[in-house]
Amino acid sequence: MRECRTPDVPTFTALRKKQAELTKDVNIQTVRHTSAMSNEFYMNHPAQLLALDWANPLVRKFIQVYPEVTDKISELNHADKWLKEVDFDDLSPMWADWKSTAHKHFYIKELAQLKNSDFVIPMRWIIFNKEEYAEMDRFVIHDDNLVRVQAMDLKYNYLDLKEARVSFNFPGYMMPNPVRKLAKGRPVFSMRIVPWSDDVSGNVSKQFNPHMNVCMVNGSLPHRKVTQEYFVRFCSTWPHASSGEQFEALVDDIGPEKYHDAYDCLLEQEILFRIYVHVLPADNPQQAESASTAGVHANLWCRYDLAGGTAAHRETNEGYCALFKPGVPRTPAETIRVIKRQIWAACTGVQDTVDEFQTSTGVKDKTALFWIEQLTPKAREVQKARFRADPRLKNRDLKGNDRKAVKARIKDLIQWELYNWVIRQPEARWSKLPRHSAERYRLRPGDHYNILLNVRGLDPHQDSPCEILHSILLGDTKYIWHATNSPWNKIKEDQFAIRLQSSSTDGLNLTSLCGRYMVRDKNSLIGKHFKVLQQLGAFHLHDDLCGKKLFSLWKAAGELGALLWYSEIRNQEQYLADLQTCIDNVLDIWGLIDPARILTKYKLHVLSHLPDDVRGFGPAILFATEGFEGWNGVFRLCSILSNHQAPSRDIGVTLADMDGGWWKPHGSEDYIQAGHEIVHFLQSNKELQRRLGWMDKLKMKAGQSALHRSAIKLDSCRTAVSGPWREVLASLWSPELDNHGAGKNWTSCKYVISQAGDPCKKRLWIFFKSQLTGTVLAGHILNIVIPMDALTKHDQALVIVQRFNQAFHCMNMPVLSPSPEYVTVKPADILFIFNAQHDCNGSKCRSVAGGENIIQERHITDRTQTVIQHAETDSYFINLHALHNAHLLRDTLPRNLTAPVPYFKDHQQKREEFAALVRVSGPAKRAATAKKSKETREKKKQAKASRERDEEETEDSDDVEN
Repeated sequence: MRECRTPDVPTFTALRKKQAELTKDVNIQTVRHTSAMSNEFYMNHPAQLLALDWANPLVRKFIQVYPEVTDKISELNHADKWLKEVDFDDLSPMWADWKSTAHKHFYIKELAQLKNSDFVIPMRWIIFNKEEYAEMDRFVIHDDNLVRVQAMDLKYNYLDLKEARVSFNFPGYMMPNPVRKLAKGRPVFSMRIVPWSDDVSGNVSKQFNPHMNVCMVNGSLPHRKVTQEYFVRFCSTWPHASSGEQFEALVDDIGPEKYHDAYDCLLEQEILFRIYVHVLPADNPQQAESASTAGVHANLWCRYDLAGGTAAHRETNEGYCALFKPGVPRTPAETIRVIKRQIWAACTGVQDTVDEFQTSTGVKDKTALFWIEQLTPKAREVQKARFRADPRLKNRDLKGNDRKAVKARIKDLIQWELYNWVIRQPEARWSKLPRHSAERYRLRPGDHYNILLNVRGLDPHQDSPCEILHSILLGDTKYIWHATNSPWNKIKEDQFAIRLQSSSTDGLNLTSLCGRYMVRDKNSLIGKHFKVLQQLGAFHLHDDLCGKKLFSLWKAAGELGALLWYSEIRNQEQYLADLQTCIDNVLDIWGLIDPARILTKYKLHVLSHLPDDVRGFGPAILFATEGFEGWNGVFRLCSILSNHQAPSRDIGVTLADMDGGWWKPHGSEDYIQAGHEIVHFLQSNKELQRRLGWMDKLKMKAGQSALHRSAIKLDSCRTAVSGPWREVLASLWSPELDNHGAGKNWTSCKYVISQAGDPCKKRLWIFFKSQLTGTVLAGHILNIVIPMDALTKHDQALVIVQRFNQAFHCMNMPVLSPSPEYVTVKPADILFIFNAQHDCNGSKCRSVAGGENIIQERHITDRTQTVIQHAETDSYFINLHALHNAHLLRDTLPRNLTAPVPYFKDHQQKREEFAALVRVSGPAKRAATAKKSKETREKKKQAKASRERDEEETEDSDDVEN
């Protein structure tokens, strides 16, 4: 900048000094922690990160602190856990009318008076019909029913009534609410977070450099925000510390009695807030670790329930059928009890007993394992030393049962000594406990076992929902893809690749298909590729590319995938019933193809828990991890800048400097923010927003149009068509359409915005509302025009649409048949776009060699490739496997065209038949495995004996020579 002669440019030293001052003022401290396993790492604590959200005007306006009662479930605070399961005391305890100058604070479980003079006791605050309400006890002789009253109807709070000397005695209620005294006039809120942990490579290169990361998002923010990089908050990382150790440090900020200060930029005052963990999304191995379960390697393999058992039990009718549905749920209390029994058993020195516990119960805690691995050898060493030193055992007359009894008493004594020893570990932590604390005499969460099992309001078993990226795309869809392409030869691979590449991507939100790549590298695909296959695969598997059973599985998986990517649920009970049907169909067809598949693939069993997860937490995309996985790129950029002498601290400090809002300068009592121009620069500069991973909502409203002539690219002027009505419509013109536009000059538009917010371009498929009948119809956009004299009046634009009718087809999808009628549609009447696929099988579309020139470096080359030439038929499927607008599509179409149909009428009977098959194949397979293992052991034994003989012969020959 100095070389360009820019005035008033500070020196580099001055810039760094100012940055250091701002960092100190914002006061995000990267704190050092030492875990129970003596690993050291640094953490940016959630309380300080969430305080930034309160102080940031770009974030604060979206924070929702109350659960919401609504028929349209699209956020975490709409679903059952937040709305029905969270204890009233753990919700935000107070409400105030912030529009009023007085803004009196009303607290739960305090006496208050309504404007109609009724006395009430608010129990919780909710959002209902987009307004703030209170659910409260009425002040009557006895009434157990809560009533819902608009919060604005509250007039006097407890302090007002106390001042007016209104006195009542309410057993069970402490008035005033203890939080009121703690708040000292400040507002108090509760927030819920969504922490995530996974192993991530710290390198940009292919060399894996493992780091265990812990990040989080603010669960009180809308889903459309927390999926953006800007809203992901980095907490900690370390190559050696497990997620459990880092979660222990994170939990320091969490709980009902842990209040944190923040500046609320919306209320322009300081507040207090509490933090609770709401849900634990992650991949299946990490969720098993968070729930202290052993995962797929145990007999009871499920983190949710006690499903599973030995191989023989799983092959019984009862054991096999149990894998298709949720079983008896696990509880944190029972898991803690089993962990303590394992530690107690480890004090005997018998590792087999501990292993048996872990295998039979499925409970395996990483923190406890750290102590178990020390206790087992320690017990053996102490026992061995005591047996040698004990004078009773030196007596040769002590034999038989008497000798065994003495040894047993010694072992019992050692067991108690070691148990007391482990209770006092880690010594540094134990010594800091209060002298008379009960914690000094028992195993403690965080020190000896997983602290997440002891967090208020969190059940790691039930609050670790099935994650759709790892369990659906990298689970079920991956299994289907492998089963389909395994028998293919080169000809079939090319055939499928050509068909897939010919798919229409309109209305799918896909950037590219990469059909040839997916077939060429079919065993190296990632989530985005399986998402393409899930939506389009079923349309291209006709002829002999797969059998009928496998084709049925493709259709069932596509239906299930579309339901799971709903962005909102409007009829929850019907949705959950449909979801259950789709899950049953997928599992049943897998049973038909490979009855033993569900015995070994946990990702199939975990699907049975999805309905409960959706009921508790909302649509499955709310607890998907793709946003976190994408944020790993930001972490890697910070990781490579560290010299890795202290990577946890380096990365934590770097990421702590990347946010702000209002802050209090050192030595000042007033909060300040950046200057107006700087704040406006971020809000107006889209490029800067993009680089920070923040995207504002689309500014254009439904019904608005974008003109070709107003586009930035120069070629848009060439593609625009302007002139009289008939000239603009060209071949689309008909006398019936003259009523709408004759006598004016028109120009073509690039797109219009639907009610769902989709840009609707030419050739896209839409659903629109008929102006004549009010019914919803399907159509194909042929042109978009607007009068030349009303370019700013978007409501005068017209969309020329060809109508299509719907009917049912064997693909389990509606078929579109064309109508000769062309109609004009107002942009505001367009509801949403959808994806349709040409019926290539029914229309006998064929592949044409050299039908398309290959584009390289943005230039058309002379090289050609084979493509599908679609037949001149107007037969299209409405793609019910499409993820985009899946909920709108099913809400619009008649129920008989979209309702999933059970594959088997009697699930139980079919599953018992599958169980009978695995009872034949299972023992035979295990016997063959055992035989092969025995042969392998025998070969190794013979090879070892042969090597020993050769070594002896070599030594003998050396001796002879010497």
